[in-house]
Amino acid sequence: MKPSVASLYQAVEIGQDIPPLLIGERSNPNGSKKFRECLLAEDFEGCLRIGIDQEAKGAQMLDLCAAYVGRDELADLTRLVSMYAESVKIPIVIDSTSPDVIEACLRLYPGRCIINSINLEDGGKTLERVCRAARKYGAAVVALTISGNGMAMTADEKVATARQIHDLAVGRYGLRPQDILFDPLTFTIGSGDESLEDAGIQTLEAIRRIKEELPGVFTLLGLSNISFGLSPASRKILNSVFLHEAVNQGLDTAIIDAGKILPLAQISEEDRTFCLDLIYNRVQEGEKKPLLRFIEHFADRTEKKQEEDDPNRLAEEVLHQKVVKGDKDGIDDALSILLQRYPALEIINQVLVPAMRHVGELFGRGELLLPFVLQSAEVMKMSVAFLEPHMEKLDKDEGVKVLLATVQGDVHDIGKNLVDILLSNNGYKVFNIGIKVPAETIIQKAFEYKVDIIGLSGLLVKSAIVMKENLPQFKEAGLNIPILLGGQH
Repeated sequence: MKPSVASLYQAVEIGQDIPPLLIGERSNPNGSKKFRECLLAEDFEGCLRIGIDQEAKGAQMLDLCAAYVGRDELADLTRLVSMYAESVKIPIVIDSTSPDVIEACLRLYPGRCIINSINLEDGGKTLERVCRAARKYGAAVVALTISGNGMAMTADEKVATARQIHDLAVGRYGLRPQDILFDPLTFTIGSGDESLEDAGIQTLEAIRRIKEELPGVFTLLGLSNISFGLSPASRKILNSVFLHEAVNQGLDTAIIDAGKILPLAQISEEDRTFCLDLIYNRVQEGEKKPLLRFIEHFADRTEKKQEEDDPNRLAEEVLHQKVVKGDKDGIDDALSILLQRYPALEIINQVLVPAMRHVGELFGRGELLLPFVLQSAEVMKMSVAFLEPHMEKLDKDEGVKVLLATVQGDVHDIGKNLVDILLSNNGYKVFNIGIKVPAETIIQKAFEYKVDIIGLSGLLVKSAIVMKENLPQFKEAGLNIPILLGGQH
């Protein structure tokens, strides 16, 4: 019999004749606003309806997660597992990082499910417990390519990490190769971060090599990560094209909203070309970068055309629009005109700060894409640098001192760096100490710089748990200053 998973009602082969196996992603408070609202309101019937809706739209399994800060994950997930087991015909994926929660759910579920997930981040301690539980209850496991050094970024790192996990799970803990679904992780190619421009290439290459070098295992992707930061209409098309490319490289399963995937035949050749140029980072001589060309190509499907600048507009309005549009051209001229009318600090407070606030509002409503937010921040920074010689010099030590850090295990820093720019431009003394920063280093630097506030950043679900674990350490160390937490939500 082919490797399969099963619910109370039916079995589903992991390796589909026409891949991939589609795993619905919306039964997750960290990825679905509607599911989160139902969970927080303890509307468990509403949570169940979201699962049933995904099944109706073509999902062949459901990823079920209840990890949310402030909630009792064990109570929530065991309740939901029981409800889904009774009312949803397709099998589930138990999505948790807690071995205790996973084991409790495995005892309840009347079928063969998949556990999401294991990795090597803590040296293999959690991996051991989860693998033993998987063998005991007959489950399969998703293995993320994360090691003690963090998330693997290159194909070589992804394959090496997969091999280490394989050797432990199969060689030491008795799982079979077909019990493992390797997720080589994909990162967004829609943020404008130059270090991620080849993220799609690295992930596709890792899928191909894992299938070749570790015979019998399966592969999986949380697919929608590839397009994070882009408009909804373009994400749907990019996700669909990337899924097609990943399947060609050997992808077996994908965690995705099945209702938002298009058959390749329904995507025009022109749209496919822009997607493939972005995925494979095809830079054409004399042309803009693939991301900017991609955004421009799909812009008219989500946003209204912007009117051209009126040369007769007031300088205040010109400057405001240049910040919003991320347009550096002519900034010095607009600022020079305004300096004849207002003090430099007033230009910052009355024009630049409101413009940047408007950028944040547009981004929050999904009307402005992430790369353009970063361009706006650069215009803001350039403007303040121009105005700085015209401002009264203040003693740096007199301002409020802020320490910013991305917590241990997390490499995301776009939001944190934007906060750095905004605070620095508004009179704060900022110490930005980087990514994957352990609590001990944060404590050391906080005392060294004598800061007034600590700002912790993180995008991953687990980062919120790390922040929670850090707080008692700060208190024990004698840090009695405000702590600000920031992240995805």
